[in-house]
Amino acid sequence: MFIQKIVLNNFRIFRGKHEFDFSNKKVIVIEGPNGHGKSTIFDAINWVISGKISRYVGSSEHLQFNFIINNDALNKGVDEASVEIYLNSSETICIKRSIKNTGLQKLVVNGQRTLIREGQKEIVRLLVNENITNDANLLESIDLLSFIESTLILSQENLEVFVRGNKPTERYSKLEQILGLTRYGQDFKEYLQDLKKGYGAEYEGIGLEQNKLKHERELLNAEYQPKLLQNERIGSKSKESILNELNTFQGDLKNYSLQPLTIDQNFNELTKDEYELVKRYIDLIEDELKQLEYFEFEIKKKEIYVDELEINEKIIEYKNEIENLKRNILNREKGLERANSRIENLNTISRTNNYLETKKIEKESIITNIKSITENLKTISKNLEINYTDLTFEQISIYENEFNANNDRLNKLIKKKRIIELERRLNELKKEAEDLEKGLEIENKLVNDFKTRVQEINESISGLNIQKDSSLSLQINAVIHEVQSHLLDSKEQKCLVCGTDYESDEKLKSAIRIELENSTKFINQVDISINEHKVKRNKVASVLDLAEQKLIDFKQKRETLEKDIVSLQSEIASMRLSNSIDQEDIKKIHLEIEEVQKYIQSNENKYKGYIEIKEGNTLINDLNQKIYDIGEEEKAASEKHNLYKVFIGDQRNLQMKINAINSYIDNGKIKVQEYNKKVGELEQYIQDSDRKLKLLIQIKLGLEKVLDCELRLNSSDILKFIKANIDLIKNEEYKARNILVQIEKYLGDIELREIETKIKNCDEGVSTYQKQLDQYSIMDEQLKNLITYHTEVQSSLINQYLGGLSFTINNYFRQISPHSYFNYINLMTKKNELFVLLNDKELEYDVLDENINESINASLTLSAAQSTILAMSIFLALNKSQNWSKLNVIGIDDPFQNLDDINAYSFIDVIANLILIENRQVIISTHDSDFAKLSVRKMNLKPEDYAYIKIQSYTRDAIEIESEQYRLLED
Repeated sequence: MFIQKIVLNNFRIFRGKHEFDFSNKKVIVIEGPNGHGKSTIFDAINWVISGKISRYVGSSEHLQFNFIINNDALNKGVDEASVEIYLNSSETICIKRSIKNTGLQKLVVNGQRTLIREGQKEIVRLLVNENITNDANLLESIDLLSFIESTLILSQENLEVFVRGNKPTERYSKLEQILGLTRYGQDFKEYLQDLKKGYGAEYEGIGLEQNKLKHERELLNAEYQPKLLQNERIGSKSKESILNELNTFQGDLKNYSLQPLTIDQNFNELTKDEYELVKRYIDLIEDELKQLEYFEFEIKKKEIYVDELEINEKIIEYKNEIENLKRNILNREKGLERANSRIENLNTISRTNNYLETKKIEKESIITNIKSITENLKTISKNLEINYTDLTFEQISIYENEFNANNDRLNKLIKKKRIIELERRLNELKKEAEDLEKGLEIENKLVNDFKTRVQEINESISGLNIQKDSSLSLQINAVIHEVQSHLLDSKEQKCLVCGTDYESDEKLKSAIRIELENSTKFINQVDISINEHKVKRNKVASVLDLAEQKLIDFKQKRETLEKDIVSLQSEIASMRLSNSIDQEDIKKIHLEIEEVQKYIQSNENKYKGYIEIKEGNTLINDLNQKIYDIGEEEKAASEKHNLYKVFIGDQRNLQMKINAINSYIDNGKIKVQEYNKKVGELEQYIQDSDRKLKLLIQIKLGLEKVLDCELRLNSSDILKFIKANIDLIKNEEYKARNILVQIEKYLGDIELREIETKIKNCDEGVSTYQKQLDQYSIMDEQLKNLITYHTEVQSSLINQYLGGLSFTINNYFRQISPHSYFNYINLMTKKNELFVLLNDKELEYDVLDENINESINASLTLSAAQSTILAMSIFLALNKSQNWSKLNVIGIDDPFQNLDDINAYSFIDVIANLILIENRQVIISTHDSDFAKLSVRKMNLKPEDYAYIKIQSYTRDAIEIESEQYRLLED
């Protein structure tokens, strides 16, 4: 499916209504300066199909009316812009999208107005192949925008950024978007994360409930143990002793700067309130202890062993080192650029040397040819017993004219002989025609006589038939009479026909019989006579047929003779008109023919020799001129390279110089790689240090908030502080619990079995909660495995897809950029990261995975031009491999920006192959007029297969476009 036509109406830079007709065009080249609307044509294709412009998707402004419509038209009150596209299929597909100043969009598909959402589905249905149309899930997953920006229209902002981006995770997300896999990647991950967050909240709730039961169990146990001791011995501490311990504990809290139990100085009573107060304080101590233990765990687990002053000094030192390394890299790269420039110049000298060597061989070949021709001329001269060098062109021409004149005289004599013979034959034919005409008259009279005789016999037969018919009437009358008599069954004696009265009915019947016999005899005689006449007529008719056939033969023969006579007369007239021989005597003509033939036979070898000598001398002169021309070309080629003239003709020293510079380039590249590696290591250290400092700051702030203190940002000091406070808090917790036990003994008046029942109930509740927590732990582990498996499976599937594209991508890349330092490019995903890697040889996925750190990162290695070429190679491979769309179109917006001549030539060859083999329609825009014209010429297409559109100028009043495929329509 190709694009037939695009109509732009006040769309962006195109004011008014513009039509571009691409019907039956395989290549469309759009040329024009920057800012003159080349990219807008691609935007129009993008917008009319998907409703979006992919290069502006990052903001919502591109969806607004004043962004779509031409600004000058908007200022003059125009309230609508539209794009209309026609696609050729079994039936023409027409899609029209328009937008009003109210922001309302309208979509018309094949003449039918449709809702935007439904219209987008219809566009997808029209563009995709039948195997996807029948699968509702596949059809629903089609993202037109991703398809267009990955396989239909290539913009410089898209895949080039994809190649040169430094973050593998962002590149992986971009690949998901390009391949339309977002809903199966990021969306599914978000779903899993939401699921984990949901059951995590439930997990925490159950844990809290379990901790409550555990805490209750501890309190019951604290009551239970004193009861056991109470059964073993008698007596307990007094109220005063317990209050003294409690007040002493209260004073210790103030001395340790911990939060006291109450504002009052002393406790005077032991009630349930005091019990609950101590109990609550123990809970607070436990929470504080957990926070300190957590901070200690974080420092040790994440190895946050840093000192703020020391690490800041290190970071400053490393940043300075990074700056120095980057300056070294820049200097090296400039040196490499100069070296590459010199290599290119020296390669030009090498090509010139090869050219001169070719010309030298060509001259030697010409000299050899001259010698061969000279030897042949000497042989001819020897055979003719002449010296060819003594013959002038004028002498040869005189002899050649004389020989040709005799040869021409011979041909004319032979033709004159033929004319005389034909005239004799013509006279014979005329005599034969006269004789035939006489015979024709005789035969014609004979035919007429026979026709008259046949007519007379027919008239006699007619007369006899009339007589026969008359006798038959009498017979019929008699029969009727007899029949009537019998029918009446009467004894009548009188004839009812004639009125005769007979004596009896028998006599009447007898009379009838006599009449019948007489009639029969008469009729038989008439039949015999008729038959005899018919026999005579048949004989005469047979003779007549022969005479008529003979007459027809005479007429046909006359017609043939007349045609032959006319043909001969025409041929004779034509031959006489072109023949100048006056002689009419055939004998004299024969004699002259013999004389001329003798002359030609005796001089034919000499004539051929003279001709060969003439042609040989002409060829020698041409070859000598060629030798002179080659000398001038060699001189001109040498004078072009005055700067490197020392290497002209000295290929050995030239190659040594090239090898030396190449060695310098190789060493320079290795050094740049080493610098880049060192920069990466230092930057990684800085990132790790910043991360550790941030974590330590969080811990420090947490400690200062909990303990109301000020700490230095040093991990060793903070760990010592945490350990000291943990020991202090544990000691206070121990004292508080001892006091709580004493208070429980003092207040304990609950039966032992009642406490045991409560403890059992708590244990059962804790066990039930623990089973639920174990199930959640299993679910959490399964979900983690699922997330890992999903990542591995998706990476594996994408790697398989990229592996299928790898061959095509590498072919395109090497074809367009034949001088690339690296031979193979691999796209590989791993743990939601996508790497673009360079290698000197082709590697299997497993080998590549194991050596991923040893491969070269394309984003840090390839030049801007090579990145552009790789971007186009990936884009062309994606376009070639996609099999869901019927739209076989490739649009490339200004691909020649960073390409040199060799890259551009190779790229044009790739596009030509796609047009010829893959049946693609290609739309290319460029600001370079030379490349635009070269693209058309180098693809070697018929004029009807390509369109050339030149945007010459753009002003507020009009846009000037030169093309047979363009016209400005009336609104």
